[in-house]
Amino acid sequence: MNTKIFKTIPIYSLCLLLTIALSSCERAPDDIRTQLSGKLLVANSEQFLPNAKVDLVYVTGGLYTSFDRILDSTRTDSLGNYSFDFNIDFDKRYGTYQLVSSYPNYYSTRDITGPFPTDGKHFELGGKQTYNPQLHPFAWLKVKLNFFSNAYAFSMNRTFGEFEGVIINNPRQQEFVVKTKGNANNVLSFFIDTPDSLITIIDTIYCGNNDTALKIINY
Repeated sequence: MNTKIFKTIPIYSLCLLLTIALSSCERAPDDIRTQLSGKLLVANSEQFLPNAKVDLVYVTGGLYTSFDRILDSTRTDSLGNYSFDFNIDFDKRYGTYQLVSSYPNYYSTRDITGPFPTDGKHFELGGKQTYNPQLHPFAWLKVKLNFFSNAYAFSMNRTFGEFEGVIINNPRQQEFVVKTKGNANNVLSFFIDTPDSLITIIDTIYCGNNDTALKIINY
């Protein structure tokens, strides 16, 4: 008489084997494909910028030590249009991806927003996306002082990214020029330190495209 012996597998062991088998069959998440296109414009206008350099970058590092890793580059066509078709690893979907655009005699998009813009991103990942970056042209502001009363000092806050501030001791009749954003309203603060008080003047000054605006301050 032959006796057959059957070994049973505990139920928990069977569940473990099934879990391992199913997990091994799971497919890794797909890369995120993005078809990004748009038009590079002059800020606050409908004018476009042809043959401009546009970089698709991945920003790494922190606020004060950021680095751009260029993923792709192109140039705008004769009508200012650009396009990118790219894939991002699913695991890197929460990274910071931006366009850095530049053009002669214009501030780049990096100059305008810095490495981490206030809205956190330039465009969404996935599917068809449209983003129309705007570049500010260079402009200049001439400040003319006509001081006939005693003042200890004149100063002004820094304009957009181009100088550290102006301080003039014992101001009289003089003038100076600073570089700033064109096609834009520039909000500036001027300070006059007098023997009696500190006078603050806040003004909004429009500067045109590659143009020079004039501000006269009398005291």
